[in-house]
Amino acid sequence: MNTRDLDYFRALVDCQNYTMVAKQFAVSQPAVTQAIHRLEKEFAVKLVIQDRRHQQTNITRAGQLLYKNARQIQASLQLAHREIQSTLQTDIRFGLPPIIGTLYFPQIAEKLLQNGLLQQLKITETGSDELLRKLVHGEINIALLGSYLPFDLPTVRAVHLGARPFSIIVSPQNSLAKQAAVSFKNLGQAQFIGLDGKYVHPQAFRAYCDFAGVHPEVIYRTPDISWVKALVKANLGISLLVRDVVKADDGVVCLEIKDQLPVSFNISVVTRAGYLPTTDEQRFIDQLLKMKI
Repeated sequence: MNTRDLDYFRALVDCQNYTMVAKQFAVSQPAVTQAIHRLEKEFAVKLVIQDRRHQQTNITRAGQLLYKNARQIQASLQLAHREIQSTLQTDIRFGLPPIIGTLYFPQIAEKLLQNGLLQQLKITETGSDELLRKLVHGEINIALLGSYLPFDLPTVRAVHLGARPFSIIVSPQNSLAKQAAVSFKNLGQAQFIGLDGKYVHPQAFRAYCDFAGVHPEVIYRTPDISWVKALVKANLGISLLVRDVVKADDGVVCLEIKDQLPVSFNISVVTRAGYLPTTDEQRFIDQLLKMKI
């Protein structure tokens, strides 16, 4: 199957005009017509019916089904190209979130350096949500990811390493700082400083809010964890962060979350479902699995 034929077909469904599709791809109108005929031959079914009397292009039910699946077909082909192309490279394309990279990954860095694997790493560093997207689309092959619940997705294979608690952090000047623990139901009027959507923190925050039935205001979001802690220290708001990321010299106070909710910062070694690691990638994965969380 020619993927360009699918491009033409999807465009035809969108605009239902052969001339417009031809102009969009800078090809002749017969080229678009031939592409549709090839697809109809491939699937042995009529995909498009041209109503010349009313000058209409009608998409059959079979055509609508192909349109629905075309994006997934093309994405799978693109993923296959990326995976096959990666066999020509010695780099290990690895996703590492900043929090996990700072707190836990150094455990195995020396061993990776000794066996030559550290030099092969081509690291993409961003939040876990963004890395999950890159992993599924074949931009990276292995990742250490955080999630607010253990992974249960058909598109990935995840090995759970452990979980760490979330905490509420506040300024020492905040009235909450006198407490050792707090419930989200008492934070409905609080103003939060949050991390942006690349991290799992916003999902955990929503889960806690939904469980407690409150909707506190998030007055500012940032991708910078240090900036979150600095703004909280200045008493401009409070925040939800993984407990381990807060250090004694950050100038903030950590409060335990009382809510009995199965939400924590879960850390997993993640690969795509069905992905076949190279020998070096498997050696690297074996080292990742030795990390202590």
